[in-house]
Amino acid sequence: MDGEVEAPPLQGAYTTVVATTLGDDESRNKGEWTSVQDVPIEHDALNRCIYAVREVIRSYRAAFEVPCALPSYELLDIYIPFQIASSAVITQDPDGYSLDASDWGPVSLLMLDHANTPNTPKGPAIDSSNMERLDYFDSLKDLGSPLFVWRERFVEARRALQVEGQYGAAVTLSNTASEVLLDSLLSNVMWESGKDPADVAGVFAEGQLARRVKSQFSEHLGGSWVLDGNDPVAEWFHRCYKVRHRVVHGGHSPSRLEAQIAYDAVLRLSEYCWDRLAVKRKKFPRTALMMLARDGLQRRGKWCSFMKHFSSKVAPSEGSWLRESQKWREDVQAVLMSRQ
Repeated sequence: MDGEVEAPPLQGAYTTVVATTLGDDESRNKGEWTSVQDVPIEHDALNRCIYAVREVIRSYRAAFEVPCALPSYELLDIYIPFQIASSAVITQDPDGYSLDASDWGPVSLLMLDHANTPNTPKGPAIDSSNMERLDYFDSLKDLGSPLFVWRERFVEARRALQVEGQYGAAVTLSNTASEVLLDSLLSNVMWESGKDPADVAGVFAEGQLARRVKSQFSEHLGGSWVLDGNDPVAEWFHRCYKVRHRVVHGGHSPSRLEAQIAYDAVLRLSEYCWDRLAVKRKKFPRTALMMLARDGLQRRGKWCSFMKHFSSKVAPSEGSWLRESQKWREDVQAVLMSRQ
C-alpha cells in the first residue's frame, strides 16, 4: 500500500497509570513461591507497584463511593512496559517526596503469567466422550442439588482468584464451596443411613458447621476430623474458614497468597472427603456412586467386586437417589424452619 496510513484516535475513557518502586530484593528468588503473583511485595517490584495503586484506589472508592474495580495482577494487560534506572534521586518538597532519575534505560515489555487473556482455552469440546458427564451435572442443576452448588462455587472461587484477581471474593467463595460440600456429604450419608430428618435436623443448625465437623464426620466416615494440627481438615479450618470470618466480619483484605492458600485448602479438603467416602463405599454405596461415580472409585483403587455388583444389580432397581436425597435434605430444612 502506498502512502502513510493514519491510525484513528482511541475512543472512550481510559487511564494510564505510571508507578515507580525502588530496587528489588535479592531474596526474591529464594522463597518457595508457587507463582510470581505470590511473591510478597517486599521482594518484588511489580507487586509493590500493584499494591500501592490498589491501596490508593481502596481509599478513593471509600471516599467517593465509586464502584470501580480494584487493580490486581490478574486484571492487568498481559504485557507491561517498564524501565530500569541504575540510580535514582529522591527529593522532598512541601507535598511529600518525588523520585527522579537521569539514567532511565530503554522501555522493555514484561509478560505476565495469568489466565485473563482472550485466547485462553475455555474447556474441552463437548462430544460423545463427555456428554454423559454433562447430562449428569445438568440433572444436578435442575434438581437444585448441593452437589452442583458446591462445584459452581468452587469454579467461581477459581475465577475470582485466577482471572479477576478479587482475593476477598476468592476466599469467601472457597469457603462457601467447602460448607456446601461438607453439608451435602453429611446429609447424603445420613439419608443413606435411614436417619429421620426430624431427629437429626438440629445437627444442621445454621452457624454450627465447625461443631458438625468435629462431632459427626468421624462417626460416619472415619479418619481425622479435628480442627487443630496439619491434616486437611485442620488446614481448611485455619487457612480458609477462619480467614473467611476475618474477611466477612472484620473487613480483612486478604493478599493473593492468602486467597490461594484458602483455595488450595478447600481443594485438599474435598480430596480428603472423597478419599474417606471411597474407604466407606460399602457402607454408603449410593452416596459413593452419586459423588464419586465409577471413575472416582477407580482412581482411588476402590472399584471392587462389591461396587460392580451393586452398580449393575441393585442400583437399577431403585428410585432416583438424587431426588430422594434432595427430598430428605428439604425435609431437614423444613424442620429447622418450623423451630425458629
